[in-house]
Amino acid sequence: MSVKQNFRKLLLVSTSCAFFAACADTSISSPGNTNVGTPPGTGGGGGGGSQTTIDLIPAGGCGTGSVRETSVTNGDITINACEITGNITQNTTIAANAGVIITGPVFVGVDGGGSATLEIGAGATLFGSAGSDYLVVSRGSRIEAVGTSDSPVVFTSRQDIEGTAAPLDRGQWGGLIINGFAPINACIDGTAAGGSADCEKSGEGSSGLFGGDNPADNSGILRYVQVRYAGFLINNEDELNGIAFQGVGSGTEVDYVQVSNNADDGVEMFGGTVDVSHLVLTNIRDDSFDYTDGWIGRAQFVLVRQSGDDADQGFEFDNRGSNNTLLPRSNPRISNFTLIGERGAAESDDGMLIRAGTAGEFYNGIVVDFGEQCLDIDDAETFDRIGASGAAGDEDLIMQSIVLDCTENFAEAAGDPVDISTWFLGQPNNAEIDNSMSGVFPGPVEQAVTAFDINGLDSWFTDVDYIGAFSGAETAASNWAAGWTFNLFADPGCPTGTTESVEIIDGQRICQISGNVTSDLHLTRGSMYELIGPVFVGVDRGPDPASPLPSGIEVELTIDPGVTVFGSAGSDYIVVTRGSTIRSNGTRTAPVTLTSRSDVEGTVGANDRGQWGGLIINGRAPINACIDGTATGGTVDCEKSGEGSSGLFGGATPTDDSGNIFYTRLLYAGFLINNEDELNGIAFQAVGSGTEVDYVQVHNNADDGVEMFGGAVDVSHLVLTGIRDDSFDYTDGWVGRAQFVIVSQSGDDADQGFEFDNRGSNNTLLPRSNPRISNFTLIGERGAAESDQGMLLRAGTAGELYNGIVVDFGEDCLDIDDQETFDRIGASGAAGDEDIIMQSIVLDCTTNFDESAGDTTDLSTWFLGQANNAEITHTMTGYAFIPGNAGVVPGATEQAVTAFDINGLDSWFVDVDYIGAVEDANDTWYQGWTFRRTQ
Repeated sequence: MSVKQNFRKLLLVSTSCAFFAACADTSISSPGNTNVGTPPGTGGGGGGGSQTTIDLIPAGGCGTGSVRETSVTNGDITINACEITGNITQNTTIAANAGVIITGPVFVGVDGGGSATLEIGAGATLFGSAGSDYLVVSRGSRIEAVGTSDSPVVFTSRQDIEGTAAPLDRGQWGGLIINGFAPINACIDGTAAGGSADCEKSGEGSSGLFGGDNPADNSGILRYVQVRYAGFLINNEDELNGIAFQGVGSGTEVDYVQVSNNADDGVEMFGGTVDVSHLVLTNIRDDSFDYTDGWIGRAQFVLVRQSGDDADQGFEFDNRGSNNTLLPRSNPRISNFTLIGERGAAESDDGMLIRAGTAGEFYNGIVVDFGEQCLDIDDAETFDRIGASGAAGDEDLIMQSIVLDCTENFAEAAGDPVDISTWFLGQPNNAEIDNSMSGVFPGPVEQAVTAFDINGLDSWFTDVDYIGAFSGAETAASNWAAGWTFNLFADPGCPTGTTESVEIIDGQRICQISGNVTSDLHLTRGSMYELIGPVFVGVDRGPDPASPLPSGIEVELTIDPGVTVFGSAGSDYIVVTRGSTIRSNGTRTAPVTLTSRSDVEGTVGANDRGQWGGLIINGRAPINACIDGTATGGTVDCEKSGEGSSGLFGGATPTDDSGNIFYTRLLYAGFLINNEDELNGIAFQAVGSGTEVDYVQVHNNADDGVEMFGGAVDVSHLVLTGIRDDSFDYTDGWVGRAQFVIVSQSGDDADQGFEFDNRGSNNTLLPRSNPRISNFTLIGERGAAESDQGMLLRAGTAGELYNGIVVDFGEDCLDIDDQETFDRIGASGAAGDEDIIMQSIVLDCTTNFDESAGDTTDLSTWFLGQANNAEITHTMTGYAFIPGNAGVVPGATEQAVTAFDINGLDSWFVDVDYIGAVEDANDTWYQGWTFRRTQ
């Protein structure tokens, strides 16, 4: 994703002026919440002398703290932007999508003095104009540059902003330097012991001191960050890297980071213990990835792609050049790397140069096409590491499951004490190959190599079964580096099965989906996707997988991490038909978002709902509501027609598989077709237990948030916020399980937290609704005009509810209605029977129980007689999804309740010893991927 791409709207404005002499002066305003990018160079037409103004100041201002507005002019281009300069001595926030000039060396905090935190919002672009413009984070201070998969934080040059940076330009500004207190081995005090608090070093570029004795030191977060066109040669011994991690500790998070077109090293580790993941290094002039001074961190998923015009090593790894024996010794652990040179180019050196006494463990690597050697090992102290025990965890040199294919695979020198090729090829699964790479992706030769079990060695690493930075299943359109990186992949265009719109929103292309999807469809990163009317995934294959309807078509819809799909009206929704699947593959840092046009355009209101339809999944699992009155519930003859004309669902396959929904948030959906026909946020209609649903949020839905219509699907980590009707609803015989459920209502308009039925028209229908639910937190808005009941159980449902917290509902915490439901209370009460069981649940609402004169059971007496149930005065605190609501973190009162052993009853459930969806303030599973209302 280039900055220029992100200003496509502005380019259109500028280009139109080329046709009109009257456009002598151009004023280009910030396009709002887009990524800041490269606008046109001059913007003028006619006879020259035109003046372009580039406005990079967001409508809401630059941010808070030590950031200010400024204006700079370079020839005929004026840039109105935010600015940071000098010492930042107070906590400072740079607004999302802001353009920020870095003027001179900018220090965050004062080493040995006051600390500060610099927060940088997603989509912000920070840029310098010369090698003297760079950013230093001092020891004890923090940087929190947190982009997203479609709005990375970008550090770049003014030339890039102006649109004059050439493809192979480098060294146009300084770079990013982070200093920490983690151990190093190179001490300016010759009497100091390496790794001690006395062992400090002065950083390159007069960047201050680094080093200490705190391996877990935390310097902040770099997530979805690009650094472009940086690096500067101060002198032959003092150069600025793209990112210099100087004594940085393992408490620092570095994930999804790219350095491109750097004049010195891309990333260099100067000691420390910081771990890095998803690292992309492209077109680096010096070494792409370098370490020295005792780095002992970890790295996984590293891609190096050199440019043959000017490049040194892919990896250049040292202990310490001036003294190879210094301790702590460099000894990192690196897995899943792909290093690509440019064979035959005048400037493409070694793939891996290991020297100066370093140890290290290297697994699952691909090294190809370097102009000199794939592997070079230098210096006696380094060779001594080869001769050590070779056991993981020792200070040895270990290489396993690595393949090489370069002009020469090994640099063999006459004086080497070890024959490198003999040693390397003698290690497990190492090989010389004729590579079959397809760009950066492995071909059949690489895919045939047995991978080292890196997760089995160290659980920090992601469990993989392949070598290299990418799996064989990944493509240019669908991989972890797609969508947020710079000049790495060609623009794939709209996927087959979609149509490109003439519209651009937020600088992104819009691909439209409509009608029946009759072949597999893969929604890749880099575009947004618009629903045009009802979209049916596949054609219904009927209730029986053993005898599918011949007219049906099975289709798989795959949605990549970070993708946004939106609708514009209630008639825009997705239906997954029986036999077809949806695979919504969000991640915590890149959730899939299904939302409304108003949301992507930035015009949605805090209480808006019902702006598009929602998601409906039809399956073949048993239900009890049959359109054929003669059919038996739970059989293939028992089918039902879904709401919103969404087609038939039901069957006799409890384990039916409709795909997976991971880290997915569905916002502003739901639509009232009529009083009996409404679209929920997600309707699971006879969905089977083979379907995986984990980490899902529904926010501001006009009807129910999630409703189960029979079926057996299990759900985990469910967040339901701001729902107008019932947050979590079931009917028609649902027998699935749920754990970790958060409900937070908005008092402007809400019904029940839980509304649980068997079947309203006939309470005795079978199979009876009988789910098992544990660890739920239901939060109403006490005193609001529209906050109804916490839990309403009725219409003959059974069910087992454990480890719950229900607070602040405006009416009752608990209501049970209908004789058939009360009959469930009077049953055996043994887990697994069709009974109502409630244990380890606490209540605190305006009224805790809805006691009606005709009830055949005294509700409060029954409830309080069950194990560890109680009425309380709650102490809920911490993180709140809706302003004014209680937080989701339990306080002392809730933590004192004895939890039910849910895992002992059913091993599907995670073993917990607490009630509620959240254990304590350190339990943050619901943060980072969800939407949280702030007003």
